[in-house]
Amino acid sequence: MNAAIEIQHLYKTYSRGQWFGGGHETPVLKDVSLVLPANRVLGLVGESGCGKSTLCKVLLGIEKPTSGTVLVENQNVAKISKTQFKNLRRVMQVVYQDPYSSLDPRMTVRQLLSEPLDIHGLYPQKTARTKFLKELLSAVGLAPNYLERYPHEFSGGQRQRISIARALTLDPKILIADEPVSALDVSVQAQILNLLRDISRARKLAMLFVTHDFAVARFLCDDIAVMYQGRIVEKAPAQELFTHPLHPYTRMLLAAVPQVGKKMRGASTPAAACGPNTEGACSFASRCPQAGSACRQTQLQEITPQHWCACSHLPEGENK
Repeated sequence: MNAAIEIQHLYKTYSRGQWFGGGHETPVLKDVSLVLPANRVLGLVGESGCGKSTLCKVLLGIEKPTSGTVLVENQNVAKISKTQFKNLRRVMQVVYQDPYSSLDPRMTVRQLLSEPLDIHGLYPQKTARTKFLKELLSAVGLAPNYLERYPHEFSGGQRQRISIARALTLDPKILIADEPVSALDVSVQAQILNLLRDISRARKLAMLFVTHDFAVARFLCDDIAVMYQGRIVEKAPAQELFTHPLHPYTRMLLAAVPQVGKKMRGASTPAAACGPNTEGACSFASRCPQAGSACRQTQLQEITPQHWCACSHLPEGENK
């Protein structure tokens, strides 16, 4: 299966200088390796502060990796030229979390959607462009006569639809969706999720869907990667992970998902901020009731076909 994105041993560390030397370093991403296959939706799930958004910034070229490799369509994002980077924008687009701040309030919908087309020299004829923009609005469930309106005239859900339309103007192959429904009302979330699912299938997009909500990931994603304190602790096809979770952190997150007729379990476990820990050690050890000396050297390993887990205390019968 072809890889739209391939991440190999990615590290990202932020450094902060001090007045009298001895600068402080904060590791945010620690040996992350992931593959996003073409035409599939990969969910990246984890608590706030675990490094999900930083990973997106590295993928988009907003941040440079400290070490490791990020390949998009077999191009190393950190080493490509400005011209190649511009061309890469036609391949990979992003939908941000907050539809209220991701759209310029001074621009009409027509201007917002036309800007990427102007940059890349697409649809220069006014008639052809207007036809394309109207079809694009219809594809995201908005009326064509919205072209002359400003962002403040729309609801949050409508703004996010405009953001999605803007991301689709260049007909990308890859879509990065960074918590695209977390700022919306629950009823609107379902509409946007249905829209993203329909678009990904119709356009055969590869999508990295970032979320802290397992219920949302279960609805949309083909595969799931679970991140904790900058590390991937488990990854598997979605159905396999939800029916057969292996890592204690994954099981804790799933237990906290509300279900009709069931009490919530595991939700009282205190959250931990992202921070430094011993290289190669299990980040979750300080919160895990099963932790032991073996946890200090835990690496991601394939337990069953396509199911990877970084845990030394797997459920009975799962240890290699």
